[in-house]
Formats: sequence, structure tokens, C-alpha cells
Amino acid sequence: MESKIHKHLKTQSLYWLKAKMTDLCANEVKLFVHRKRFKADALGINLKRKEARIIEVKATRADFLRDDVLHSDYGYHQIVDYAYLMTPVGLLSIEEIPKGYGLLEMDEYDNITVKKKPVRNPKPLLTLETLIKRTGRAATNAVLYQELSKETKDKTDGAFSRGAAIHLISATCPACKKRKKYLIQVNQDEVPCQARGCKNIIPLSKARTHIITSYNKNFYKQINSLMNDKSKGATTDET
Repeated sequence: MESKIHKHLKTQSLYWLKAKMTDLCANEVKLFVHRKRFKADALGINLKRKEARIIEVKATRADFLRDDVLHSDYGYHQIVDYAYLMTPVGLLSIEEIPKGYGLLEMDEYDNITVKKKPVRNPKPLLTLETLIKRTGRAATNAVLYQELSKETKDKTDGAFSRGAAIHLISATCPACKKRKKYLIQVNQDEVPCQARGCKNIIPLSKARTHIITSYNKNFYKQINSLMNDKSKGATTDET
């Protein structure tokens, strides 16, 4: 599981690359070299200069020491023009940095300092066109994932999903194109559109739907109990 410091470093590396590279940047860029698959923590591309830079984030020494890609013949430095390691201040010494790599350090206030400049790789293994495609795909996926997460985030963390009888879903009406939330039974086939002025029936097997959360009988019992307690309290106040 990714640590908070690693995630934060990765985000800041993207901001740094955006300021440096201008055109196209993304986190978690999937790359394929010599039949090997791995991800670049951050990759930035400058179209005018026709160059690409990778930042590999290291939050701990253990992470640095176990990364075989750094020293391999398909490492980050071998596949782009410039490659950096980015760490918290003082994690690594300059002498430990692999040949060709630069070193970026971030302090507690998110200030990033170039402690060692990278050496340009004259013959990157991957073409700029390939890197543009991979980076563009990663950037697009990140945007779509964020939008989907906002729309379908389950704030109950599935607390009532076991043996669920009811789903809370979001669905897009094929007629008015409005996206609304609906409570439906587990095996329900269709639902009437709730958008104002639209009476279209939404076929759930065909429409774009996402289950946000689910509710079982235990949820109903707890809600019913709370509502009854509230009603009793209101009656007592009146008397």
C-alpha cells in the first residue's frame, strides 16, 4: 500500500515537472521496455525541446535499495532524456545516486531543490512519440478516475452491502442525458427518469449505471428504529 509521504512526493513531483516541462505531465505512466513492465512515478514532456523527463520517487531507503530498475539496462535513465530521483531531505547522499540520474530533495514546506543535475541520455530507448502516447493515456485515465470517484464514492464504505436488497445507483437517461441518483431493488430492470420534464423509462441493463452503495435489512431496521425513537421523543415533548 502506498504511504502518505510517497503519494505526497509523487504529487509534488508532478507540479515540479509541469513547471519544468510545460506541455504534458502525468503520474503513474505505464511503460514497456524489453518485455518488462513498470510505472514511472511522474513523466513530463516538452514538445518544443522534444525531450522527456522521469521522476522516480523514493520515500524510504528500503524503497531505494530494492529498486532493481534503477541499475538495469532498461532503467528510467535509459528510456528518456533525463531522469531524477526525488526524496525527502537527507534520505540519500549524492554518492549513492546511480550514474546519470539527478537528485531532487523536498523539505517539510514542499520546497524542491535540485541537489544533483541529471546527465542527458543521447539515445533514449523509447521514442518521444511512444512517451507522448503513454503519458497522455495516463493523464486521461487520471482525470476520468477522479470524476468517477466523485460520482460513485461510497461514504458508507459498504457497511450495509452484505445481503443487500437495495442499491443506490447513478444512471444516465438516454433521452434527456441527465444523470441522477436512484434507489432501486437489486434485480430491478428499469427506473423512471427523475429529471424535470422527462418521463422516459431508463432500462438499467443498457444505461450507463454505477452502484454507489447498497443497503440490507439491517440498515432498514436501524433507520426504522431511529425514526420510531424520534417519533416517541416528539410525542413526549407535546405532552
